[in-house]
Amino acid sequence: MKNTFIKIASLCLAVSTIFSCTSYVEDMNVDPDLLTDSDASNLFQGVLLADQFFQTSSTTRDVMIWLNQANGENRQYVALNDWNNTTASEFDDSWNTAYVNCITQSKIAQAKADAEVNPKLKGALQVIEAHCMGTVTSLWGDAPYSELDITGNNPNPKYDSQAAIYASLQILLTNAITNLNSTGTIPAAKDLYYGGDRAKWIKLAYSLKARYYLHVGNYPLAKTNAVLGMSSAADDFKAQFANSYGQSFNPFYSFLVIDRDDYMSGDGYAARLLDPTNALYRGNAKTDESARLAFSYNDEYWSPYGLNIYGGDYGGTNGKFGSDSPMPLVTYGEMLLIIAEADTRTSFAAGLTSYNNYRALLNTGYSIGIDNSGYDSATFSYLPYLATDFVLGGVENTTGSLTSQNALLREIYQERYIYFMGSFESYTDFGRSKNIAEIQLKTGKAGTPQRFLYPQVEINANPNTPSPIPSIVTKTPVHN
Repeated sequence: MKNTFIKIASLCLAVSTIFSCTSYVEDMNVDPDLLTDSDASNLFQGVLLADQFFQTSSTTRDVMIWLNQANGENRQYVALNDWNNTTASEFDDSWNTAYVNCITQSKIAQAKADAEVNPKLKGALQVIEAHCMGTVTSLWGDAPYSELDITGNNPNPKYDSQAAIYASLQILLTNAITNLNSTGTIPAAKDLYYGGDRAKWIKLAYSLKARYYLHVGNYPLAKTNAVLGMSSAADDFKAQFANSYGQSFNPFYSFLVIDRDDYMSGDGYAARLLDPTNALYRGNAKTDESARLAFSYNDEYWSPYGLNIYGGDYGGTNGKFGSDSPMPLVTYGEMLLIIAEADTRTSFAAGLTSYNNYRALLNTGYSIGIDNSGYDSATFSYLPYLATDFVLGGVENTTGSLTSQNALLREIYQERYIYFMGSFESYTDFGRSKNIAEIQLKTGKAGTPQRFLYPQVEINANPNTPSPIPSIVTKTPVHN
């Protein structure tokens, strides 16, 4: 993609016009490079990138460490292995990126689109707002939303309940779909993901509706919208990166290779689940995870597992965390997993059929390798499961006393734990499911990680911040 990233942190909402008595020096002190206003089309790309920066920010690394998908190895990253050591200030940047650079700018751009009579572009901007705000409420719970004021006249917006925010986002996405079906254009040159393709934006809107219905436990509507959402790998919504140092590198690669090359490894429970040589391996006669292990992890001379950072800038076939490797944000695979979970909660037989549909997609190499066809010469296999595989003593229910239905749910959540590695969705899953996947977290830590801390900048500035401030091990209201 073009190496074009956010160059605008905020937009002036009022422009002063200074009149001079002498016309020939009228614009003498005007800086032609100082942007004071812009149209919706130009603001659109900045909003897209602000959302991308938020969704792939440094806190995704924190989540991986807490969920035992990675390990802190040096200096402050050793402390991160215990989620209780996290401080409020560590979330300042993510909060500001979400609220200032993405949500506020999206609302400003939407107002511009209204003035320009471009409802289709407004619809795409509404989808991005919903993506960003949905992630905010999934991570922090109650949050400011209904009283956000782009004029700056209300610096202390109230906190809406998490349930109310999810309900508002469903309305926002419904309106977005209506607008996307209306007149206007989405500027192809500014659209980093879909090149102005209205149909793909509509599928993304339905996919987000499915995700948020799943978050609140409305499984029938989650499935209904997932069916209307992404229907192929070509619909996947992925963060895009390029091969130059700075903002265009995949942020995992930038951190792991350029910035702090020994602070974080891939050592943890997730790598062992994927490793055929490890006792924790989740594979069996129908499941070969060798390629997914190779794509996500590799050998590290100072650790049993490293995160795979090979690719355009480092050499070799692109790994999951390579310099220009795209990061999945909302995908077709997620929709199939949502359908499988929704079906399983009402019928084991229906859930098994739907989950096998997802496994059939994996068996094509989907999500394993950048080209969705596997990784190098490593092998993979995801054959369909039978009902007998989930009865007590079957390959997916070897110990304990789980029913077939609960054993299938555990398998689906364990798959989501692997599939969403590197994104916030795996963290939301852990909180909403009460660890159905039976993830083994790092031992000797008090409680389990459930949410993000309210950032220090918000605590200092907004008296409406909840008090007492919830700790990181306090469940969010919807998932309590």
